[in-house]
Amino acid sequence: MAPTAVTGLALLLARAGLTDALSMRESDPTFQMSEADTSAEPTNQAEHGRPEKRIAYQTHRDVEDADELEAHKQIYHRAGEVLGGSQNIRHILQFVMSHPHAPVLPHGGCLYLPSDRVWAAFYRHVEHPVPTLFGDMIANSYYPGCNQTSVSGLRLPPSCGPGSLEGSRGCFRVASLGSAAGVEVYETSGHLGLPDQWSYHIAHTQPRHLRRAKEGGSRGSKCGRELPEVPKAHRLEIPTRYVVCQKSDADRTITEEHVREQNRWANEAFSGKSPWKEMSFDAAHPPSVDMQISFKLVNISIVTDIACARQGFTNTRLMHKYNEHAENFFTVVIITNDQSGVLGQTEFPHDLAEEDPENMVVVSSVGFRGDASRYNGDMMYDEGDTVVHEAGHGFGLYHTFEGSCGGRGDYVDDTQEEAMPHYDCVSDRSCGGDTDPVHNFMDYSPDTCMVGFTEGQKRRAWCELENHRSGLYQQSLKKAAGSSSY
Repeated sequence: MAPTAVTGLALLLARAGLTDALSMRESDPTFQMSEADTSAEPTNQAEHGRPEKRIAYQTHRDVEDADELEAHKQIYHRAGEVLGGSQNIRHILQFVMSHPHAPVLPHGGCLYLPSDRVWAAFYRHVEHPVPTLFGDMIANSYYPGCNQTSVSGLRLPPSCGPGSLEGSRGCFRVASLGSAAGVEVYETSGHLGLPDQWSYHIAHTQPRHLRRAKEGGSRGSKCGRELPEVPKAHRLEIPTRYVVCQKSDADRTITEEHVREQNRWANEAFSGKSPWKEMSFDAAHPPSVDMQISFKLVNISIVTDIACARQGFTNTRLMHKYNEHAENFFTVVIITNDQSGVLGQTEFPHDLAEEDPENMVVVSSVGFRGDASRYNGDMMYDEGDTVVHEAGHGFGLYHTFEGSCGGRGDYVDDTQEEAMPHYDCVSDRSCGGDTDPVHNFMDYSPDTCMVGFTEGQKRRAWCELENHRSGLYQQSLKKAAGSSSY
């Protein structure tokens, strides 16, 4: 550890009043988990003091002087350089810095950022996070003067020994990475600074693979890398129903008209007709095939159910009553008062029996078409591609960043592997090969960046439906217009 880093950590412990008997323990303070727990473990959250009233922190939008603003941005740049190979958090820092709501980090302080391994645990729980909350996370993780209170007012957790802090599942390590622009940067083996919404979600839900294991699921897909061609003479017209969970009868967050417009947009996307906003790094139109799949809207239910509207992501059983006869429908549930900070989550069809009520797409109204325009929200997800993305999961498609570099990947050979999800529309080669597929619907890019699916994804979707939702597949199979025979 560099001398400046030692000084910073010592200052942190002293000012926080944490140099107590715990620091005298001889045993390794890091929480020890079994090997099985390590592979499936949720993120270990710092035991913050979370006061009800927080500090209103300054953002880049509040800085009027251009030179001063550039100086604040340099702190993010330099912190990213110190992170080295931690690609996930470096990309998140760049994303936060590029938005006007980025918190100002006062000169001289400690910034705590999770390792890439911690991020892997995070994504097992928060499968599609609302990215605007990353700004809150940075504000929660920066401690001016290396004191006990963050920019946003969170209290630092107690120490349980040199270089470690208390977490929800035991102590976790804190290691200095060095200093950048007057800021000490630390890498943590637990999550420090999670926004309230994500903290709540992780504390109240289980990752997909643990839920399925407990319920006898995780059956495995019958669709490998060798995928059959899709018959040109056929289309799938999927009978689709939408359920809107609202908090009161007076709530008009999502109306039937909004649902019909969202469904129209999803059909455009699956037919390969999404608009393309050409970027400077684009050499050609990104892949955007006709999936030969459309959503036939058969029912819209708007229900007043405050538990579903608030906690649908953490307790999916609350929605089972709205998904009876799941084998006959493709069901999309809209959560209008989400407390989890999640854009969407969906089970894979190969992990479920066809009649399982978990066979549904769940999306926050924040990611619904037109919601940001109507309610002055973040325009990143205003087009409605969150439903398209989650529907892809409902048809068995993995993320393009599945398995990171050199992993199992998404079982589709014509999508470039990538190390991490992208939240900005930027050119990157995170695995060292071709350009990352930021225009693909199965990344986390902004809606204006997403354009289409690939031929391989089309084949996988058809294979998954035929093998794992065979009843729905058979009733959806239609002769394509202009075809003479089956």
